[in-house]
Amino acid sequence: MLSITDAAKTELQKRLNKSETKKFIRLQLRFSCWVKLKLTLDESIHPNDEEIIIDGLHFIIDKTQLHYFNNNQIDYVPDQTGFMEFVAEAV
Repeated sequence: MLSITDAAKTELQKRLNKSETKKFIRLQLRFSCWVKLKLTLDESIHPNDEEIIIDGLHFIIDKTQLHYFNNNQIDYVPDQTGFMEFVAEAV
């Protein structure tokens, strides 16, 4: 299953605290590059989403993409450009 590093937890919690309405963390693959992770905050769960709760953080993933996140760990790597801050790597 999916896991998350302490650095990623801390950064995600900071971002969630800044938002008054968004409480879900949406995980997607970037359609332009299947090895890149797209992570956004969302207000609600869509009908085709699966919710996964890890350490109190609510992640949502489209059911068609769930298998891409199995046995992966999400990490936060600070980056000046902001393009590749969160990465998913096989564990």
